[in-house]
Amino acid sequence: METDEAEAGRSKPPRTCRVAIVGAQRQRVAKTVALLRADESRECIATISLLSSTADKVQTDNPKGVPVAVDIEYLPCVATFDAYDDDRGASVRYLSKLEFHGPNGTLVKGKSLAPFFDTNDSAGDIDGEKPPFPGIAAVAIGCGIEREDDVEKIQSFFAALSSCSAQISGGQSGVIIQCLKPNPGYASMKEENEAFRHLTEDEKEEFIASGTFGVGKMANFVREVAKLAIRQRWDKELSEYEQIVQKAQQIYSTKEGTSSTDDLTAPELMQSTATHTPNPELTRYACKRCRTALFGEEDLEDPPHGQSLHPFRKKIHKVGYGSAGSCQNHFIAQPLPWMDGCAGVEGKLHCPKCNTKVGHYSWTGAQCSCGTWVTPAIMVPLSKMDEMRPESQNVMVATGSLFVDHCGSTVGSVNSGAESHCQI
Repeated sequence: METDEAEAGRSKPPRTCRVAIVGAQRQRVAKTVALLRADESRECIATISLLSSTADKVQTDNPKGVPVAVDIEYLPCVATFDAYDDDRGASVRYLSKLEFHGPNGTLVKGKSLAPFFDTNDSAGDIDGEKPPFPGIAAVAIGCGIEREDDVEKIQSFFAALSSCSAQISGGQSGVIIQCLKPNPGYASMKEENEAFRHLTEDEKEEFIASGTFGVGKMANFVREVAKLAIRQRWDKELSEYEQIVQKAQQIYSTKEGTSSTDDLTAPELMQSTATHTPNPELTRYACKRCRTALFGEEDLEDPPHGQSLHPFRKKIHKVGYGSAGSCQNHFIAQPLPWMDGCAGVEGKLHCPKCNTKVGHYSWTGAQCSCGTWVTPAIMVPLSKMDEMRPESQNVMVATGSLFVDHCGSTVGSVNSGAESHCQI
């Protein structure tokens, strides 16, 4: 078990996000942490919850390179301010200390936060990927601190720690720092907290449970700050995934003749059992194994992509039949009903009758054998399909009509009512 976890740690960025909860009073900070720890679900954030609501409704697999969930480590901290008189007799306020008071906030004597930014405490870059979370990824300020100049001093404190760590590790500093704001109708958090103190015990419990007042509000705020840090860490991957899912939804809606996918569930988008009947008067393509017609000439990309003058591959090998560098794949314009919606980022295509793999799709694109990068790509290799000519070319027609054999060669004409045979 430990070996597996160690191996996972070497192949993926650390999945723990540290969030400092900074306040002026240790007891209030400790209450916030206790409330967060009382619910185990608050100690972990599913990355799927960071997607837009539309993408979240239809997605079933996590974006590539993004962990399914991130553990949250809460660090109860207390900031102490002091002041002195300058040469002109003006009082100068400064941050005297900012210390960690144990995992539950019960440690009376605080400790330095510097060890959390020690570069030996976390892994460095992994296979060229972005650096992992910094020692402390986010800071939630509240619990008696709200003055703008005090918040700026705390920001400077963490900026100094994180920048030093980034310079040593070669990474980037990017600590998310947010301060709790009062609800509408209150000029300050001090005024809001005073109103909270005058509530009955039942009212306090109700507001704490809803997370809109008192310590419950602070706990919810800490969670939101943690989400901002996680979103920032994988923003590129999550943003790209949202765009891909939205594009897939638009294509699906257009194909199905609907104007919205808000009422569609993931199974409805991902597990469609509808069939598709290609036009028999045009060329059709059938599964080589069971001969089921899967798509037709009218379903292919229009216009077809051109052969790349500068293929990505250094050398394109000859595949199946045809010359090297020629197109050995069919590219379909839009998802067909039997493709289960193609709602993921990428996946395999299977024949709906015999379940044989016939191709794959990727909304981020794929390279054709000719060297062209096609985006999006719904790709079926020629080797997986049998070509079926239009039915009108396979039967005898009225007097004077030409008829063809299955190889497409004209072999003669027929008179009405006369029997004719292929001349070979």
